[in-house]
Amino acid sequence: MSDQNKPCQDPEKRSIVNALDGIRDMIASFAGGIEFPQLANGPIEEVLAFNNNEFIVLKDPTGHPYFSSHGPLTDLNHKIIPGTRVATTFPIDPSSLDESFKWPPVQVAPFDQPPVDKLHSTNQGYSKQAYFFDSDATSLITVGPSTPKIAPLKNGGAQFWVCSGAMVTQATGRYEGVRGASVYLGSGYLPIWSDKIDEQIKILAAGFVALVTTYFKLVPKSQRAG
Repeated sequence: MSDQNKPCQDPEKRSIVNALDGIRDMIASFAGGIEFPQLANGPIEEVLAFNNNEFIVLKDPTGHPYFSSHGPLTDLNHKIIPGTRVATTFPIDPSSLDESFKWPPVQVAPFDQPPVDKLHSTNQGYSKQAYFFDSDATSLITVGPSTPKIAPLKNGGAQFWVCSGAMVTQATGRYEGVRGASVYLGSGYLPIWSDKIDEQIKILAAGFVALVTTYFKLVPKSQRAG
């Protein structure tokens, strides 16, 4: 091994090198990319982080209602990434609509051991998500439980949240054959809200903008043992 390729043994020089690496990674993250290798755990894992500008609409509200979302992806600086889009769906049970206004109970300490009271946190259904890159040449598809919540506001509006933990089911292009998981957390502001269920359905069926942060941790097919 040449001297140039030998790891630095001087603690002071090594700290400087680590600091420069950190600055490089920070600059890369602000440059509009979605890959964050500095967040990976181990030498194999790949980490993606980005936002979605979604327009969410409640479809078929009087039949088999479901939320349908579409929109472009953005980097973490909210700059739209050309050639990207998201498409998701979340079927809901009309009888469980009031679950969106019920919050989980206070959890008891100690928090590093049971019990866990999951009431009102996981019983609203499942959603699937599709993320497309490079004008649909590359994609990641996921499925998992989702939880929407709505908080009415004093100004007559409401704040909407939705979160999900999902597993990758399939992928194409550069991500073909990956294994991994994703999480997303989104919010929307509804300037007009109502305490009447029929009016709530009309508001949701008209659609609203949601800003969603998505985070992937992946292992590429080339590094998998099976």
